[in-house]
Amino acid sequence: MLTPGRQNKFIPCLIATVSSAVQPIMDVKTCWNSTLELLKRGYQLHGFTDECVRYPQYRDYHPLFTTQDEWTIVKYVMEELSPVQY
Repeated sequence: MLTPGRQNKFIPCLIATVSSAVQPIMDVKTCWNSTLELLKRGYQLHGFTDECVRYPQYRDYHPLFTTQDEWTIVKYVMEELSPVQY
């Protein structure tokens, strides 16, 4: 979850990049379906995070960002879980 300070920085940067303000979704341990929703939202925002790395103030966080290989795995997991989504 984003702290209020991070959220204040995140949203304007997001709107400037993808022209819609959607935020990451938290996973809920008691509802496996929330994992699929988390992955979908993360995948939706991955273009934004790739752009975000280019800003000098976020370069220190570059090792925390997801690699292209990891996004490929995320896409595969989403495709496998989607048929059983309720």
